Order: sequence, then structure tokens, then C-alpha cells
Amino acid sequence: MKDKTLAAEDNPILKIENLSVHYKTLRDELKAIRNLNLEIYDKEIYGLVGESGCGKSTLAFSIMNYLGQNGFIAEGDIIFADKNLSNKNKKELIDIRAKEISMVYQNPSTALNPVLKIGEQIAEVKRIIEGLSAEKSMNEAIKLLEKMKIPDAHSVANRYPHQLSGGMKQRVCIAMALVNNPSLIIMDEPTTNLDVTTEKVILDMIRELRDEFSVTIIYISHDIGVVSKISDRIGVMYLGKLVEEGTKEDVLLNPVHPYTVGLMGCVPKIGISKEDTDLNPIRGNVPSLTEIPDGCVFSTRCQFADEKCKKSIPDLIEFNENHRVSCWHAKEIEDLNVPKKESLENIRSDYKHKKTGKSLLTTENLKKYFRNGDVVKAVDGISLEMKNASTLGVVGESGCGKTTFARTVIGLLEPTEGKITFDDQDITVPWHKRKKETLEKMQMVFQNPETTLNQSHTIRKIIGRPLKLMEKVEKSELDNYIMELLKLVGLGPETMEKTPSQLSGGQKQRIAIARAFAIDPELVICDEPTSSLDVAVQARIINLLLDLQQKKDTSYLFISHDLNIIYYLSDYIAVIYLGNLIEFGSREEIFNPPYHPYTEALLSAVPVPDARIEQRSIKLTGPVPSAINPPSGCWFHTRCPRKIGDICERERPPRLKVSENHEIRCHIPLEELKEIQPVIKFK
Repeated sequence: MKDKTLAAEDNPILKIENLSVHYKTLRDELKAIRNLNLEIYDKEIYGLVGESGCGKSTLAFSIMNYLGQNGFIAEGDIIFADKNLSNKNKKELIDIRAKEISMVYQNPSTALNPVLKIGEQIAEVKRIIEGLSAEKSMNEAIKLLEKMKIPDAHSVANRYPHQLSGGMKQRVCIAMALVNNPSLIIMDEPTTNLDVTTEKVILDMIRELRDEFSVTIIYISHDIGVVSKISDRIGVMYLGKLVEEGTKEDVLLNPVHPYTVGLMGCVPKIGISKEDTDLNPIRGNVPSLTEIPDGCVFSTRCQFADEKCKKSIPDLIEFNENHRVSCWHAKEIEDLNVPKKESLENIRSDYKHKKTGKSLLTTENLKKYFRNGDVVKAVDGISLEMKNASTLGVVGESGCGKTTFARTVIGLLEPTEGKITFDDQDITVPWHKRKKETLEKMQMVFQNPETTLNQSHTIRKIIGRPLKLMEKVEKSELDNYIMELLKLVGLGPETMEKTPSQLSGGQKQRIAIARAFAIDPELVICDEPTSSLDVAVQARIINLLLDLQQKKDTSYLFISHDLNIIYYLSDYIAVIYLGNLIEFGSREEIFNPPYHPYTEALLSAVPVPDARIEQRSIKLTGPVPSAINPPSGCWFHTRCPRKIGDICERERPPRLKVSENHEIRCHIPLEELKEIQPVIKFK
């Protein structure tokens, strides 16, 4: 079942046979993985995808034997390098994990010891395993940090984890995983919380390390774009079963399991916008492990399911060379005429740009500085205009000022300088000094509903509070109004009596959206509202936002580091770097030359889940400069691959007017920028 181009030898380095993993609870014995068979070959990167709760991490922890006290392998074998890990004792497993298998976790902040310096955390492994002296082990640690392309490795080795950025901490975790040159590394969502440029650096580095260290990698993610960028083969897991497997071209271009097809339909892709098509989320949710279907595990959510699917479990069989699938209807699905980009049915033909040309929101030289000894120039003079009933996407790396800009506009932060005009009124004051009518017209949906919904209140009280404060609804009509709001966001009336802790992540975000729309705002600011959600839930939230926009003519200021989502949703896009607006334009203009070199780099970094798309690689050098001491001249010159000379270091770049709605701040002449080849091309 192996692609001959992917492996140096015929025998797999890891072979999993009929693996079943159970968890004991007070009530039941939960079957997290059932009869799973998998082979992974030498030096390949194997991507494992699926929604939360499908068993991806459980499989990883089974290989590492990190299942916890209530988890155990009920049946099957895990054979690694001809050694059966299922029957090894604790001492033997510790020895194998120390020398041959490593793991990189999703959150480096919890994986690193906060009270030990970085160099010591790597060096101690060398001392314990290889018996090296303190000096030699520290030298080896520094060499490994240098291999991770960490600048000034000596200095980093003497820092504590809290003194490093998220991307830097993740590189340290990868360095620790490589410290004893293992044969296999398991990476569990290692780039989930990173922005696109940092993510690209990590992904590029992982492929280079695979070649340099001759290591095999299992890469777990729910992000199909990331998996398509890094993997040789892809396995799709659902409810503890492997339902499809093949080369990334097979799985992404010719998916034949309904679940894989569903995952692909959930994902926004550059080149396809809200006017082209709706996202097509998979109906329902992943069932609980106490409610596993008798037949095919996907039968309860599958549009093709029949009586055979509900009663009998399909085997994982060869569909084509190097392509396996577990589905009774795989051939029928392959024969379907799946619409391509050029022939997508325009099911949003009723979507109308109701932009009247009237300005809804304008900021003029908006600044927000924080003073705590030093002055942090978080937002440093942003001027832009947002049209009525439109969506403005705001993009940029972490720390560039996107959220500070949004919080200043909404009034949570007081502007240091500049002017904010909303609906022809000057609102350059904090929220508590704004008129009641203005507060009604502007609402915000935050990234994490866990921290913005009161966990001790019922949903009735959470949604009802703004209605009472704004005196929007009569008390006798309050419950009916809340039920209508819940219906609007796809939730039933029974939700009213629940607390946030009784809801899923996607349901909590729907509650946050319902609360934001409770008082019929004209502008909703969405700050990364889908970043922590599975792709299926993300698709539902995006469709919901678009439906609400159509019904209520709402405008969105939508912040995200995911340019696939930004392309799909936005009418206009603002690119922010180091607190400054460096490019602004319509969606089509931002995604096609001419672009600012920073925009070009962002487009190069975005993981596009489409094997038909060619993407030019651009590497940025160095970190984002500090907002305490921003560079002179062009803000981007310290990292710019197209820097043209001293003028970039001395002078702030001029505004280049490309069209009525498209501006770029750059010293490179517009004629030269127009000659830049597109970063993304469709094959």
C-alpha cells in the first residue's frame, strides 16, 4: 500500500495491526479506536486529519504509551522498527522513547518547563541519555538550536520560555524532539496557534529536518491546508477508524469517502469567494463514543447512507494503487460530476453587494500607544474607509496591531491620536462616553467564547442582558425574542436554560454571535471568531455570518490570519504591519499583482488546500521588529526581500495609488510592482 517513491525500504518503520484502544470511565468502557490498521514508511511525512474527537491524538498517545491511567490497548499490535511496543514493559518503553520516538505537542508553553532555561532543558537529555558533561551537553544544545534557525542561539539558550515568542518556543520543542536523533517524531497540531508566516517557517523547517535527520514524521492536524503543504501521504480518521488513505494528490483531488469529501467542502480556498458558492458543512456532529453507530461509523451524517451502511462495517480496501477507502459507495462518489472552480454553481446569485458607496466607518491617522516605561506603538496612524453593508478583512502577523485597532474602533481602548467617524458621527472617545444609539450599532464577536461568556449564567441571561440594558424589548416579549435569535443562529429553544459549559465550542460561538446581533447592529467586529474551531464547525459559522449579513445588511470588520477565509468573505482587505496600514484594496486587487512585498510574503505563506495550485515560496528573514522601537524608514525594510536601497531605511514610503480603491505604501515604483509574478497560480 506504499508509494514506492516515498520509502527507501519495503518494510514499514511503523506498522499498526488491528489496534483497539479503550478508556475506562465510571459508567462505560469507551472505544476510542477500533480495529485500526496503518503502515508508515521510512522518511515519509504522514498527515493525519479529522475533526476533534476522531481519535487522532489517542492514536499518537497509543504509540507513545501515554494513554493515562484509564486508557489501555484492548487489542492489536504496534510494531516499530520490528519491535512490538504493545508487549514492552515500562523500562523498555522509556528507553525506546528516549532514543527512538519523540513527540511535539500542540502547546509549547505547557511542554516547556517555565523555571528552567532553554539550553538546560535540551542539554539535560544529552547528559542523562549519553552521559555528556555539562559543557559538552550545552554545546550540543546550542548547535541544535542553530539547526532550528534560531538567531543568536547562545542568547536564546540562556532565556526562559516566557521570554520567547510562540514560534520560537515551538522550534525549541522540535529541537528537544530531535536531541537524540530519533527515527520517528509524532507532531500533534504543532502550528495551530501560529500566524501564517511563522507557520510557514516551521513547516519548511520540518521538511528540511526530515531530509537532514532521515526521520519519519506523523503530522496530526485538523487543517487540511497545512497537511496538504507538508505531507507525502494523508490518512483521514473518523470516530476511531481510518476511513481513507492515499497520497496527498489522491486524497485532496480525488476524495472518495463521503467524510473526506465533506471535509474538503468545508474549507474556504483562495480563488473561490462567497459569490461563487456556499461552504458545504457536514451535517450534524461527531457522535459521542457512547453512541457509535452499528455499521459504518459515518452513516449517521452521510447523504449516501442506506440500510447496508447502517448495519455492516465496510473494510478499508484498495480503491486504486496507493489509495484505500472504507466505504460501500466509493465508486459511486468517484463517478459523481464534482464541479470544478470554473463551473461552480452560483448558488449565491442572490448575494448582492448592497454597498451604496456611503462610508460607514472611517479612521483618520488613528493611533493607540501604550505607556509602561517604554512607549509601545501598537497602532501608529491607520487611515481607512469602510463602505456600508460590506466586509472588510484585516490581515497581518500576530502582534501587528489588528486586535488593538479593532478594540480602539469599538471603544474598548481610548485612542491616543486621530479620529474615528461612524455613521457620519465623530466617536473618537471610549465606549462609556459614546451615545446609546452608537453603542447599539456596533458590536464585537471575540476569538474565544470561553472567556467572553459568563460561565455561571444561563444562555437566556447572557443574550437577554444587552436587550435589557438597551431597553430593546418589552419584558413580556423577551423570551420569544431570545428564541427567535437562537433560531436565527441554528439553535433550539432548549438552549436557553443551558450554561456555556454545557455547549460545544461551535455552539458557544453561535451564542456569542446571537448576543452580538441581539440589538440589530450596523457593524460587527469579528476578531478571529473561527480560529480555534474544527473545519466543519468553522464552515457553519462562516455561512451563518453571511446569512445574517444578507438578512440584516450588517457590515463586518473581520480579523483573521487565515487568508483562505479572508478571500472567501471579504469585499475589501486591509494589510497591517507593525501598527501601519501598508496595503488596502478590494479582494481581487489584494490577491493579484501589484502587491506590497509584505502582502506577497503573506500569500506565499498561506496553506492552500488544493493540489492544483502552484505557490511561489518567499522566505522572510528575522522576526517582526518591536513596536517599542520600530524601524526608521519603511517599517518592513528589516525583513523585505525586495529592499531597493538606503531610501527604504531613511524615508517613510509614499502612498502609491493603484486604482480608486487600491493603495500600497512602498518605495518600489508601481511599474516594477506590476511586473511581479503572481504568488498563487491555478494549474
